[in-house]
Amino acid sequence: MVRPLRLIVLAALSWFAFRSVAQTPQRVEFEVATIRRNETCVNGAGLEHHSPGRFGVECVSLRDYIRGAYGSYGFGRNPDVRPPKVLGGPDWVDTDRYDIVATAPGETGLDEMYGPMMRALLEDRFGLKIHSEIREFPVYTLTAGRGGAKLTPSKPGSCVAIDMKSVLKAPPGPNYCGQFEMKRGPVSIANAKGMTIAEFAARVFRDTLDRPVIDQTSIAGLYDLHLEFSSLENSVVPVVADNAAPSVFTAVQEQLGLKLSPDKGPVEVLVIDHAEKPSAN
Repeated sequence: MVRPLRLIVLAALSWFAFRSVAQTPQRVEFEVATIRRNETCVNGAGLEHHSPGRFGVECVSLRDYIRGAYGSYGFGRNPDVRPPKVLGGPDWVDTDRYDIVATAPGETGLDEMYGPMMRALLEDRFGLKIHSEIREFPVYTLTAGRGGAKLTPSKPGSCVAIDMKSVLKAPPGPNYCGQFEMKRGPVSIANAKGMTIAEFAARVFRDTLDRPVIDQTSIAGLYDLHLEFSSLENSVVPVVADNAAPSVFTAVQEQLGLKLSPDKGPVEVLVIDHAEKPSAN
């Protein structure tokens, strides 16, 4: 199975929810792992090569590996799937890119390889030491609009939950819950199937807005969602665009009956205390 890493790890992989460092489970490790610096990245960033018992990713920075390893897999039902903010570290944690190829027992799930096994690998080979903090950052809050939400509930049985422990044996089909697609252009089009409002808020706005979106709608359940908005702006200042598409703020209100409001709030972050270039294989 080959997919861009941003579709697995950073977006809907991609697509990770922050998990406190203190919650790290019992240490598990890859059987064998090879780390090589990639100075060409001819295949583009984040190309994946996964199969039962094998983990392979090309051309990813240490900071992005950390974001993935200390999160939880984004196809689950965790309501906050925005990758964690990772602060600090030397310049090379962003500029140097690495390929990682590792093996694990054949029954090992992708969630375990991306999570506790990757954390152990980063600690051993990059000398990684990190801690978590709560800091106040600018955010957007998502609430129900004055006229009420305009949402389409998913039909019962129309989707099935994805099992990240067995996904390498049986890749997800077209009907898994939490399926998300974003088409970008002058007009961005977001479609979600069988998704919670909290998941939709985290995923659709992750690469659209410059700050996290905190769901405060208190709306439960799974929904099929569609949103179209201008890609030419991402601030609260209105922008007049030739494509005549509404801003994301207007689109959310008119099309979903919800409201995005600028605010400040506590955000749990990871801070790099120490990192060194990886030891030889």
